[in-house]
Amino acid sequence: PFTSPYQFPKIFLRSTAALLIILLSSIANNVYAVFIDFDDIEARPSEPFDGCFCGHILNDEYSSKGLIFNAGLNWLIGGKLPDGTNRNVVQGYNAIALSFVGTLPNFVSFNASSVHGDAVFTEVWGENGHLFTHIGSGWRGTEETSTPHIPGELISFTASEGITGLYISTLYNLRVGPYIDNLTFEHRSVPEPSALVILFIAFTSILIKRMKSQTIIRKA
Repeated sequence: PFTSPYQFPKIFLRSTAALLIILLSSIANNVYAVFIDFDDIEARPSEPFDGCFCGHILNDEYSSKGLIFNAGLNWLIGGKLPDGTNRNVVQGYNAIALSFVGTLPNFVSFNASSVHGDAVFTEVWGENGHLFTHIGSGWRGTEETSTPHIPGELISFTASEGITGLYISTLYNLRVGPYIDNLTFEHRSVPEPSALVILFIAFTSILIKRMKSQTIIRKA
């Protein structure tokens, strides 16, 4: 028997909080995330420009992290800062083409810029083919649909299935294409909300019934 009328409510609150922590922990443990700022590689210089983009062509440098650059379109450009660290971005030669390998993400984000202020188009591909096209800020071809271009705009999207690849281009499709930086991709495997709700309701109902029974015993 409980000697204090406040003892059971305290146990109830503590037990409920413990259950919520367990549920949130189970969700957190099902998130696989990768962040790449492209500053870990020293970019071979491509300036001064002599008519040939002969810089650092990216391919499988990040395959261990689940990322592959395709088609020889992707150039790592940048340089060293005074403190000796690198400051790089990925530039598309017309476009940027990349694929994900291993655990496929269902969330992707990156910062994107366009040299000429036109919109950045991101074609998103999944396990079952083309999923959708994300269009960033900038000139889209008409005044009605265009917005001012945001340099370094944060682009992010979520898919209902694993994302296998991205094709990132700009409206003008010129030789100097988009720039991207700070690529993040995640695989979020979250338990079904309905199952969590049922478990929480069942646990709460048991505790409430016990609290009522203890109240009846104290009154008797």
